[in-house]
Order: sequence, then structure tokens, then C-alpha cells
Amino acid sequence: MTELQSDSENLKSDLKKIRILLIILTFIEFSYFVLIFGGGTLWANNAQNNSNNTTVWILSFIVSGFIIWILHLLVMGIIIWYNWKKMPILRKKKIDNTLMILFIGIIGMWFWIPNKTELNKLIEKNTTHNKA
Repeated sequence: MTELQSDSENLKSDLKKIRILLIILTFIEFSYFVLIFGGGTLWANNAQNNSNNTTVWILSFIVSGFIIWILHLLVMGIIIWYNWKKMPILRKKKIDNTLMILFIGIIGMWFWIPNKTELNKLIEKNTTHNKA
């Protein structure tokens, strides 16, 4: 296995890991929003009998929201780091990707992940560039 094949396999493997991490983050955030905007009202109605339950319920949503926000920032940082350090793309595209990730959030992270054809083009462009 040559060094270029190894780099392309590492790129595919790393992007697959980032995709799995992004799926997990999306599931966590989606379920949190469903609980807040959908199922949370049922819990609030049941907790009206006891004010301590309401306080605990509100605090648990605040704390879990903070933890999810920290997780979101960590994944965003990993993706931005990977974009700048590992992706074989031009600096202008790296800046555009970074701004997209920062301002659109999790949707921007999904837009950033290259699909199979884009990934093959990146690998092909990188191998032809390195051969010359």
C-alpha cells in the first residue's frame, strides 16, 4: 500500500467517524428539542401538583441543555479542526466551510460532510496533484 492510498483510506475512515459522531449529536439534539417542545408539556402538567417537581424538571432541562451545548461545541470544534488540518481543499473553501459551520450550526455540519462522489473527487484531485 502506497502512502497516497493510505492517506485516502485515512480520509475515508476519519470522515466515517465524523459522520457517526454527527449522527449521534443530531439524535441527541433532536430528542432534546422534542422533549422541550413536545413531550415536556405533559411532564409540566403532571408536576403542577408539587412545586419541587417543577423546579427539578426545569433545572434538569437547563443542565441537560448546557451539556448538549458543550457537546455541540466539541463536535463543531473537531469538524473545524479537521477541515483546516486534514481536508485537501483550498484555503478559500476552508474559510467558507468554517463560516458555514459556525453560522448554520448542525445543519452546516451536515452540509460540510462530503458525499461519496465529492470524496472520490477530493481523493482523485489530491492523488493527481501529489503525483505531479
